Amino acid sequence: MGIDFSMQNIKKCLCMKCAVQIESQCVKYKQKLMLLMKNQDLDSPMMMSPDRVPGVYCSTGKALCKDIDTKKVCKCNECPIWKEKELEKGTPSRYFCENGKAPKH
Repeated sequence: MGIDFSMQNIKKCLCMKCAVQIESQCVKYKQKLMLLMKNQDLDSPMMMSPDRVPGVYCSTGKALCKDIDTKKVCKCNECPIWKEKELEKGTPSRYFCENGKAPKH
């Protein structure tokens, strides 16, 4: 199975609204970069690389930002990708930002 790192999945991802990331300065910086790229219409795959996108951890694996707070409540189970790919059946099943990407079935 695996989750594609794609613009479609980036748009579906709830990570940037998740309490785990809300206080992260690293994530805020990456969000600014994403906004800049979006405003300049620079959403090519090269520009929207996993190291620049603070989310879609079910696809990319552990967060590069080290100041996320995994003691906060994770929203992965509310995400459309979670439902589409039945991620509750895999391991890890949540906190992909800390535990790694979703498994391939």
